[in-house]
Amino acid sequence: MGRTVTCLLALLMVLPMASLAYTETQMTEEGTAWFDCEDSWASIHNSNGDEVANGSDYTVLLSAENHTFEIPEDGECQGVIPVSGEMPDTRPAPSETFATISHPLCPQYGHSITCPGIYTTGDLIDDSADIFAINVSQGQMLVVYLVAASTSIEVALHFQNATNEIELDKKIILSVNTSISDNNALYVPIDEDGRVIASVSSPSLDTIWSIRSKLFDVSTNQPLTHLDNIVGVGESPLNYPLGEDESLVITKSVTSDGVEQVGIKYRYIYSENSISEWKNASVDDRIKGVSDIDYIEFKWECECQWMSSMSRFRHFDAGWGMDAPGLLPMSSASDNSSYPLVIMDGHSEDGELTLHMGDYRDILRVETTGWNESIHLVDVIIEGDIYDLEVTIWDIDQKTWNPLEEVTKTYSMNQISASLEVGRGTHFILIQHINGSDSVSENSEPINWKIRVTTAVLDEGEEPWFPPSEDVKDAASIFYWLIGFVLIVPFIIFYVVVQKDKQFAIEFASRKNRLEWLSTRLDNGEFKPGELTRALRAVSSLEWEEALDVWGEPKLRHLTEGIDMAIWSLDPRLAKKDEWPLLVAVKSMDTEWNVAALRFEAPQGEPWNIKSVEPKLLFRDHEIFLDTINRDSRLFIQVTLRGKGDSMDVHISGMVRGEPMASKPSNTIYRSDETSEE
Repeated sequence: MGRTVTCLLALLMVLPMASLAYTETQMTEEGTAWFDCEDSWASIHNSNGDEVANGSDYTVLLSAENHTFEIPEDGECQGVIPVSGEMPDTRPAPSETFATISHPLCPQYGHSITCPGIYTTGDLIDDSADIFAINVSQGQMLVVYLVAASTSIEVALHFQNATNEIELDKKIILSVNTSISDNNALYVPIDEDGRVIASVSSPSLDTIWSIRSKLFDVSTNQPLTHLDNIVGVGESPLNYPLGEDESLVITKSVTSDGVEQVGIKYRYIYSENSISEWKNASVDDRIKGVSDIDYIEFKWECECQWMSSMSRFRHFDAGWGMDAPGLLPMSSASDNSSYPLVIMDGHSEDGELTLHMGDYRDILRVETTGWNESIHLVDVIIEGDIYDLEVTIWDIDQKTWNPLEEVTKTYSMNQISASLEVGRGTHFILIQHINGSDSVSENSEPINWKIRVTTAVLDEGEEPWFPPSEDVKDAASIFYWLIGFVLIVPFIIFYVVVQKDKQFAIEFASRKNRLEWLSTRLDNGEFKPGELTRALRAVSSLEWEEALDVWGEPKLRHLTEGIDMAIWSLDPRLAKKDEWPLLVAVKSMDTEWNVAALRFEAPQGEPWNIKSVEPKLLFRDHEIFLDTINRDSRLFIQVTLRGKGDSMDVHISGMVRGEPMASKPSNTIYRSDETSEE
């Protein structure tokens, strides 16, 4: 009767695949090959290069040797190449020894399924059936794909353990041959160790077929590393570590063909011995995080291949990485580190009342410092979609931890504004829904709020005083002398450095066209990197026109209302390949520029990127942030650009007298030319 293939290593063949030209050399068994193409053709050559067959629909007998198969558009063809030997035609008894296919197990991690499986081929020429077996174990799922069949076919499955056999209710029955777009698959969950017997039969006497089988692990619990594109086969468990102040919304759960919805089961794993009951979920359902869990375990309810996605939401308050508590601490000894601390400098903090998770109150913490009996005014402004909110400020007694005084305000004039005088210490701000716990509902949307808190000292209080001892006075006297000496030394050093820089500036300015001087120093190997930095600092102390004359004729000079700017191209040896060193001088005329920025643009080719700036300024990509340019101030900057372009435009922008202003010279600077072009 022949033999059963135990492992098929280098197969291919069954189509359809991508619509690309396909050429493959494959070791075949002696048997019949079959090809069926639509608007295409397939050819077969033997190991000597002789053409064995060529056409769009044919069967051909192949010998056991290497054959080369060529298809100009393999997405238009299906076929079977004989890679398995002759198979038995009688199903074995459960206790009978029978050659089986030992599958590599396909793991599931929740992302793409890249499992080749094992391919089996056969023909029913002068044969009533082809029988082969696959070893399986509990906690696995066997997937059997009928890839191609030349005529009508039936694939039946039986499960056998050591003593018994049962016929599975999963079959593939086709009354005609397969088509290129067919998807015939059987999904078989395995509940105990044994083997699955596959029986391939046909009422036709010349059927040629191929089957691909895969064995998936559906028992190992794997962590989910992403939520946007989850895929799997069967009820393979996956887990995700969801925080108690987070939630997941299911955005998709369908079969791999997108036709049917797939239900989801989930449960909370608190520990190895503490697990919740399974709950059901579907698309658009929200899964809430709970406290003290290790993770949430998911299972998709289908014997199929599925795909799913979820969105994670973090319900945090005031940048604290958690939801704010809803109740005040019991006493001053209580741990209040879970209460978000709001710094009272007027900046904005975000938060939300997550009503669908039972969160209708948020309590925030503020800290005031000062002397005893000092009085501070705490001013709170709440903004956002806050029509149904109210805000309370509590002045807390630092000993009893009871509120001494409170003030409550509701929505008015697009915001909620409240103020209260408090003492030194810890105090609290309550943001809550005006309907209290009645506002909580599974279908309620979160209410987002923004808070800004400022404070002012109304009374400094009493400065503590203790009479010093004579020893303290003597020690203080020595300390004052020592501190005085320590403080004056930096001024002496600063004075010396300033004098040296001033003298250096005078000497530096005495010779014009310092760009040529810089090139000469580079030619002689005498240039030191610190010299250019020192020169920039020295020249900035000179008068504007005198400072410009020091560097010689600039490549670009742009003078407009409010700003004067000049740019020189430095010696390229100051930078690496594909880098352009520049010197930029900027002077604010009679106005002050705030939030100023200098941007370098490439009119052609790839954009410029800033590699370095001297003196140190904040930069990103092709933009330098100058912050504030004071009136009549002068700024010299050495910039190194990185890129392969040959030209550059410069653009300066900022706020002048509270209005946005920008200035852009009409000239373009060219790296290879001596001057700029219009």
